[in-house]
Amino acid sequence: MAEERSFLNDGGVYVSNTRIIIHGTTYATANVTSVRKQIVPANRGCALILAIFSALGVVSILPVALARNDVGEAWMSFFFCAILLIVGIAWFRSQKPSYHLMLATAGGERQGLTSKDEAVVDRVTAAIADAIIHRG
Repeated sequence: MAEERSFLNDGGVYVSNTRIIIHGTTYATANVTSVRKQIVPANRGCALILAIFSALGVVSILPVALARNDVGEAWMSFFFCAILLIVGIAWFRSQKPSYHLMLATAGGERQGLTSKDEAVVDRVTAAIADAIIHRG
């Protein structure tokens, strides 16, 4: 039997030519036929709706606030909508896609790892691919 060769041992993920351990779940490298990365886009719908409605509020309240010279409800509504617009834009920009490591076996495909960091998933995917190639 060939000696076990480690390809990755980092952050709860261990990949060798004989086994793959991802956060406590062990897979036999011999049973893994292929590995791939799947990208799931961020769900930005709510943030976009907040930004659109607050932008509409800013645009519709601004003429009323400018027409009135006193600092009153119109200006308070304008500033409230402007703050909501800033929050909506920041929320929209903070949303990141999810990256999934998909392991294919004879029994089907299974999601092995999920991360917001694409580099982590790329590193694990490359290590598993190297282990599959080394296994032969």
